[in-house]
Amino acid sequence: MTTVRKNGKAYDGGDVQIAMFGSLSYEVTELTYNTEQEHQLNHSLGSNRGTSYSMGMITNTATMTMRLASVSVIEKAAGSDLLKIKPFEINVTFVNEDNDIINDTLLVKFQNQGRDVPNEMDLKKQFTLFVLDVKYNNV
Repeated sequence: MTTVRKNGKAYDGGDVQIAMFGSLSYEVTELTYNTEQEHQLNHSLGSNRGTSYSMGMITNTATMTMRLASVSVIEKAAGSDLLKIKPFEINVTFVNEDNDIINDTLLVKFQNQGRDVPNEMDLKKQFTLFVLDVKYNNV
């Protein structure tokens, strides 16, 4: 994973605030999101090399890992079914010591529900999110 640096200060997990459902209190331990666009190399007659390219569909993906205590709060509010929750926004804000702000907004819904119960003290679960849109750096 790369480190985001701005003005000499590296952004890290302690610099991130994640808000969803109108609150900052959910214990998200990891959030990963990506945007990809299909690319195609085009060939012309009489050429073995590509002569142009085309760009296709844009696909967004995301996963979010949360502590089980936060998951149970959301499940109670949703009548115990995360999959029935309508699309919601997740705001991800990075702020460094110089108050430089990066704010990304994801429009997502839960794509899976379940439990991971290992032999550890910190119970958490990674969820696959169905991503409708990602707006990068929309301060």
